[in-house]
Amino acid sequence: MRSTDDYKPGTPGEVLQTRFLTPNHITKYRLAQAMNVPPYGVGEIIQGKRRITLPMAIRLAYVLDTTPEYWLDLQRDYDLKHFDVSRIRGEVRPLLPPEPVEPREC
Repeated sequence: MRSTDDYKPGTPGEVLQTRFLTPNHITKYRLAQAMNVPPYGVGEIIQGKRRITLPMAIRLAYVLDTTPEYWLDLQRDYDLKHFDVSRIRGEVRPLLPPEPVEPREC
C-alpha cells in the first residue's frame, strides 16, 4: 500500500492528478476504464466539480493501492475547510446548551 499521509493540497481531484496520475503516466481515460466509470466523472473530480463519494473512494482505493479512508478524508477535510457556515447559521438553532469548559491545571 502506498504512503499517502504526506500530501494534501487543494481539492481531492488535485491530489488525484498530481500525486497519482501525472507521476505514474495514467490518463483520466485509463483510470476511468480501470474503475469502470465514465471518463467525464473522473474529469469532473479532477476539475473540482464533483465530490468523491463512498463508491468512488472504494474504486480509487482499489485501483491506486490506497484506502477508501484516504479519499474520504481528503474530501471531508476539503469540505470542512471550504464550507460557508454562514449559509446555514440563520436556519438552525441549538437544542442543547454549550458544555462548560473546565479550567486546566498546568
